[in-house]
Amino acid sequence: PVCAAAPRELSFGDLLDRVAPAIVSVKVVLKTEFNMGDAMQEQESVLDALGAVVDPDGLILLWNSQLSATRLMDAVRQMGEGEDFKLKMTPTDFRVTFAGDVREHRAFLAGSDSELDLAFLQLEERPARALASIEFGRSRPARIGDTVFGVSRLSPAFDRAPFLEAGRIAGRITKPASAFILDASPALLGLPVFDSDGHAVGAVATVLSRTSEPAAQGGDMMSYFSLGRGRMESGPLGVFLLPGARVKDLVATARLRAKELLEERQPEVRPGN
Repeated sequence: PVCAAAPRELSFGDLLDRVAPAIVSVKVVLKTEFNMGDAMQEQESVLDALGAVVDPDGLILLWNSQLSATRLMDAVRQMGEGEDFKLKMTPTDFRVTFAGDVREHRAFLAGSDSELDLAFLQLEERPARALASIEFGRSRPARIGDTVFGVSRLSPAFDRAPFLEAGRIAGRITKPASAFILDASPALLGLPVFDSDGHAVGAVATVLSRTSEPAAQGGDMMSYFSLGRGRMESGPLGVFLLPGARVKDLVATARLRAKELLEERQPEVRPGN
């Protein structure tokens, strides 16, 4: 697995080379239903997302809010807005592309956690050989002030080139969930973050505050979208780093569920076939 036996104090180039093969592109076909006044509208769109392989057999981690309107609608209700607004997002197709491979590999949704805002895909066909993957739970405990690194990719217009982002663990919260305040780009949402040894220390996701305090009520419905443009928090939503131990448990659960679903999806083998 990626980072399973990384040497200490990797160079930036070494870290990028190790992690990048596990950061994959995911093309998602989304059906979106929303209301315009009393009438419901429906449209289909294609989303170019990023995911991280977290199991050599093809389990992929990504940001759940790209696939579901649950987090957005919860935030809207928390702000006391949008009572008449309805929004539903349904992913209907997933195609995964690996670096250096132009083929698109079909995948399905294996599980999601709307509270932690992470989701998992599973490749329809097991890979011919073990995939480069990222393992959580091997890093030392993160500390405030630590420099951490994330790997993302540019859009298809620029050959999905991988690049390294550096950030800093700037603090932590204990409510409504235990998470670290990350001074880094929210463009890493849904992706792992690594220490200088190349070990995954956690994954970036949004956290929803359900407190009735006025500070959490600030902002408006559209401020949700500013989270991807340099803001750590907006109204009741914030971007934080979920600890690796929590993500490790989530991966373990998703791995079991993906295995069950794969077995269910295999065509029946009848006698004589």
